Amino acid sequence: MRAANARLRRVVEAKDTEIAALRAAMEAGQARQAEVIRRLELRVAELERRAGMDSRNSSTPPSRESLAAKARRKAAGRASQRERSRERRPGGQPGHQGAGLEPERDPDRTERADPPAECRSCGAGLAGAGPAGRGWGQVWDIPPVRLEKVHWLLPRLRCRACGKVTCAHPPDGQAGTVVYGPNVNAAAILLGSEGNVPAERTAMLMAALLGAPVSAGFVARAHERLAGRLEAAGFDAAMKAALRAEEALCADETPVNVIRNAGDDGAVLAGSPHVVTIRSPG
Repeated sequence: MRAANARLRRVVEAKDTEIAALRAAMEAGQARQAEVIRRLELRVAELERRAGMDSRNSSTPPSRESLAAKARRKAAGRASQRERSRERRPGGQPGHQGAGLEPERDPDRTERADPPAECRSCGAGLAGAGPAGRGWGQVWDIPPVRLEKVHWLLPRLRCRACGKVTCAHPPDGQAGTVVYGPNVNAAAILLGSEGNVPAERTAMLMAALLGAPVSAGFVARAHERLAGRLEAAGFDAAMKAALRAEEALCADETPVNVIRNAGDDGAVLAGSPHVVTIRSPG
């Protein structure tokens, strides 16, 4: 009897161990399943967010929009037009300062266009047709940019006192050298600093737009020369003194969410998390 009870006890303990192992495996499987579901929900929310992006709420250009995004944007435009007041006229409203071009009363030059060849209504030829007044139109454009290469003849004079020969210098250059002038240097500095364009891309743009085949090294040296002149003129010290006198050096705010706007379960939360940065001289 005791031997049977001992065997029964061992069987029960083995079953309890097996049940505990199965329960632990099941709980681990449930945890993994919950984690997979959570990740899938987050992925679906991200895909829905991306699917809803177009040129109005992101940096995506209209040419790169999907067909669905273009359809939504056009539908929203039609809806906004339907909601517009009937009294509101298209274009700029009263009081709004326009940015269109106004005719120049004193243009740089005046040209005469060829007369029309056919009627804009019926298409009949207008050869021999009588005059009916004159219209006008203005075209504002930039003339073709061409790199001007000026060859300077530099006179040399011999000093009567010591016999030393002195040669004249070309404007913004040195005798016996070929250099780019101040306008080319200014273009490289403006593109690189104001336009925030890398040196290599600046050189490419200058070659394409200005016909000046400069190198990336020239662009970098142009910035170095400007920095040296500013430092020699005391610009850095004056700028630091002016900044120290200000109550705040900068204040900026992120234009987009920088914190994921969703909870652990993937549900979108209310609000638009952002960051405000303010820096003081201290």
